[in-house]
Amino acid sequence: MESYLQVTCRQKPSLRTMARRLKATKYFKRRSALWITGLLITLFQFNFSTARAQFTDSLRDVSWGQGKLTFNNFRVIHSARKKQALSVGAVTSSQPAVEVSVSNLDLQRVLTISMTNRFSYNKSWVSADALQDSGLLQHEQGHFDINEIYTRKTFQQLKQIKFSNDFQAEIARVMTIMNQERSKVQQAYERQTLHGLLHANQAKWNMDIEKSLTSLPPYEGQQIRQRLPPLRNPSDNKDLRYQ
Repeated sequence: MESYLQVTCRQKPSLRTMARRLKATKYFKRRSALWITGLLITLFQFNFSTARAQFTDSLRDVSWGQGKLTFNNFRVIHSARKKQALSVGAVTSSQPAVEVSVSNLDLQRVLTISMTNRFSYNKSWVSADALQDSGLLQHEQGHFDINEIYTRKTFQQLKQIKFSNDFQAEIARVMTIMNQERSKVQQAYERQTLHGLLHANQAKWNMDIEKSLTSLPPYEGQQIRQRLPPLRNPSDNKDLRYQ
């Protein structure tokens, strides 16, 4: 019986074929990397937008000028923090913010600055078992008032500046200094009143806060408007809107 051994011989690919295959492999890897990067960026943007939306509530957030806080301005938390040595009955969150716009008016660039101090409903909370504690509410009002003091101080500082075309950095410097001072005062307020439990110290802080608010002019409804110097490159002379 004859047997046949079939041997298949593969021809070695040419250098040109190998180069084409290598190029195709690199292209696939590069496209895959770009797709993955794009997916990660998309997910990051989605998460960032979702997180930002969770921190603001246009219907429930209030500005300082709308009146004193009530517990209706807070989210109610039903699980008290029993594990802490000193239970925190409430958390107040508000933030002085500067709003800036640059527009063209009569062929000149005009800088407009205004400020806000808004109480955040989504980031502020009160324990359900503290809803009848008027002293706690007054203490939390103090935090909001201190932020109002530094919003007014910041506005007064900005009014003293003759802005250049580097106004973003000039505004940022003032905001950084004022925020550092505000943070120190907030920490001192919390420490010296022991979260409002030291009534004599709380009463002293209340008087000092009221005195500061009386001495500082309000900013709500006011704007700082200045004409900016001409730009070196006229093509950059366009409207800007940002916050």
